[in-house]
Amino acid sequence: MDIVEMVEVVGIALGVIGLILTIVICALPTWIETTFIADNFATTEVHLLGLWMSCVTQSTGQTHMENAGAMIITAIILGCTNCIKEQTSQAKLIIISGILFILAGILILIPVSMVARSINSENSKWIRGKAELGASLYFGWGAAALLLIGGFILCITVGVFGWMMGICGWVVSLVPCSIIILGPHGYGPEHYRHIWMDMLKITCISTILGALGVMGSIFGTKCCNCIKSNRTRVKARFIVGIFFILAGILQLTTVFLVYYLTQNIPEYWREYMLFSTEFCRWSASMLLIGGTILCCSTLKRKNPDSTMTKSASH
Repeated sequence: MDIVEMVEVVGIALGVIGLILTIVICALPTWIETTFIADNFATTEVHLLGLWMSCVTQSTGQTHMENAGAMIITAIILGCTNCIKEQTSQAKLIIISGILFILAGILILIPVSMVARSINSENSKWIRGKAELGASLYFGWGAAALLLIGGFILCITVGVFGWMMGICGWVVSLVPCSIIILGPHGYGPEHYRHIWMDMLKITCISTILGALGVMGSIFGTKCCNCIKSNRTRVKARFIVGIFFILAGILQLTTVFLVYYLTQNIPEYWREYMLFSTEFCRWSASMLLIGGTILCCSTLKRKNPDSTMTKSASH
C-alpha cells in the first residue's frame, strides 16, 4: 500500500466516523436541554428535545422526521469503491465520495449551528425555560469536522482540492448575489441606492467569473478526460485559477462596500446586509484558496505533452 492509498483510507475512515456520529445525533434526543422550575420551586422538569422525539422526566413524546437518508446513500456508495478495479472509474468514485462527505458535513453543520445560535440568542421566542446546549450539538460539530476533513482528504488524493474549493466558493457566492438582487434597493437614501446597485454589479460579475471557472473545472480535470493534452490541461488549470481569484477579490470588494454602507442606516437594513456579507466572506476565502492552489499547481513541474510524446514515439 503506497502513501496515496493510505491517505485515501484515512479520508474514508474519518468520513465513516463522521457518518456514525451523524447517525448518533439523529437518534439522540439531546439537541436542546431545557429546565422548567415551578413558581413554588417544588417541582423541576427537564425537557430533552431531539429530531425524533422529545423526552420529559414524567412522559415522552415522539415525532417523525427524515434526515438520515442521504447519509445512508453515502455509506452505500463508499462501500462499493473497492468493487471497482478500473483506476479511472475508482478515481471518479473517490471524487464523488469526497464531495458527498463535504456536502454531508455542511448539511450537518448548518442545523447544528442554527440551533446553537437560537439557544444562545437572548431574543429567542420559540424556546421556553432555561435552555442549554445539548450533547448532540457537540457530537454534530465533531461529525461535521470529520466529514469535511475526510472529504477534503479524498479530494486532495486525486488532485481536485483546488477545483473543489473554487466550485464551493462559487456556489456560496450565489447566495449573496440572490440576496442583493432581491434586496431592498428600492428604498432608502439615493446615495445608498447607488452603492447597492454597485454591489449588485460586482456580485454579478463575480458570479459570472466563478461560473466560467466552474465550466473550466468540469472540462479541465484529468479524471474527466475531456482534454487529452497535458500542456493544454495545465493552461486551463491556470486560467481557471485566475477566474477564481478575480471572483474572490470581487467578493471581498463587496464586503468593504457593505462595511461602508452600513455606517448610518436603519438597524433592520444593517442586519439584512451583514447577513449577506457573511456569505461573501466565506465565498471569497474559498475562491481565493482554490484559485491560488490551482495557479501554484501549474508551477510545480512541467509535464511533457502527452500528444507530443506519442507522436515522437511513432
